[in-house]
Amino acid sequence: MRHRLVAVGVFATAVLALTACGSQTAGSASGTGTGTGSTSSGSSAAAADSDENVAWIDKVCGASLDVIKTLSTEPALDTTDPAKMQQQFAAWLGDGSTAVDGAVKKLNDLKDGPHPDSEKLATSAADIFSQLKTALDKAKTGVEAANPSDPASIAAAFGQVATDMQAVAKVGEDFDGVLVRSNLAEAEKKAPNCKAIDSGSGSSTSDSTPPTT
Repeated sequence: MRHRLVAVGVFATAVLALTACGSQTAGSASGTGTGTGSTSSGSSAAAADSDENVAWIDKVCGASLDVIKTLSTEPALDTTDPAKMQQQFAAWLGDGSTAVDGAVKKLNDLKDGPHPDSEKLATSAADIFSQLKTALDKAKTGVEAANPSDPASIAAAFGQVATDMQAVAKVGEDFDGVLVRSNLAEAEKKAPNCKAIDSGSGSSTSDSTPPTT
């Protein structure tokens, strides 16, 4: 049971990191925030809120949702069999890594977007996911290397995963607010996939036409 609770904590912190990519700071609704762009004119705000930008940011959030769906699915762990539990958790980490790799590729394809900051924002998001993939791969290696006959070894491996995921979550938090500073907060609020992140839904509409879904 202890190992199962640790696993729950792991995917919770991982999802926190991903959700930060599509979340807004407390002041986003009122247009507050730090950095350039937070006091832009109404015309520039309207341009940032265009259908093209809504469609683009929807795809960015869609990449996040694909990963959130995978990582927020609690791994089925057989806590009565340490060896099997080890294999199951390693497989879950591998699935997460594969999903994250797909998100990185999607985000890299979104660098050439309609907004002046498209490349910067897509690169920042891709960097966060790349760090998450590195952490997941490291975690998988550590879990696989643990001795299933040694409870302390298993506990240490699972605990290290939680520690690594928390570090990635902090990176995700650092990204929070970037959309606001780029005047994309309003576009984000209109994008279906971004709204799905805010509501906790794991269903992506990244392949649809965002403004009309």
